[in-house]
Amino acid sequence: MPDDEHRGGGTPAASVRNVVKRIWDGRERRTVLDDVSFDLARRELVVVRGPSGSGKTTLLAIVGAMLSPSSGEVHLDGEPTSRLREAHRAEVRRRKVGFVFQDLQLVDGLTSRENVLLPRVPDGVRPQDETRATALLERFGLGSVAGVDAKSLSGGERQRVALARALINDPPLLVLDEPTAHLDDARATSIANELATVLDDDRAVLVATHDPRLAQSAGVSRILDLVAGRLDKTHHAWSALES
Repeated sequence: MPDDEHRGGGTPAASVRNVVKRIWDGRERRTVLDDVSFDLARRELVVVRGPSGSGKTTLLAIVGAMLSPSSGEVHLDGEPTSRLREAHRAEVRRRKVGFVFQDLQLVDGLTSRENVLLPRVPDGVRPQDETRATALLERFGLGSVAGVDAKSLSGGERQRVALARALINDPPLLVLDEPTAHLDDARATSIANELATVLDDDRAVLVATHDPRLAQSAGVSRILDLVAGRLDKTHHAWSALES
């Protein structure tokens, strides 16, 4: 079992084996990720930490089935995704992954509730989806702004709407890219606390960040340091809970 594999039983929410990603940058073929392996268990909040250009966002995209690796294997909740065609990969992604992007990607002309329900539109929004959207908004303290257009929300409210939207399909894996960027200390702490509660739903959370406020929060299970596309095992950290 690799050193950075999860310490627990059952099927991991995500499994990454020997992943390599190469891209053409217009001048040469460059290796963005180089032989990355780790498992992510349910109820784990794992932070991927590293400087700009270290490959964090690319790793999140591959784990979340938005990109295919050049080589290596990725499984989501036991289902292989590395060699799927885009249409099939998108279907798996929609069922098994919730994303919160750095720029949040809310639709400003829609209300908070309508934004949360967007992932349900391809299948048709059902009454139970409406009920779940309302419950998620209330869970994150957004009940009073459910009918408010996203463009009128504060930064912290927009962040929580994006989080609620990512959870509407009840995915086993939640992926966030720099979720505390541009937030003050109080809002960053609030987001960290909310992510810890998400683990109670028997899902895993994978976060890319360079923000020490999030990396040092009590709910974090592990920190994976990504340096020039490789996991730096000399700085790999397990939480005290798993020791």
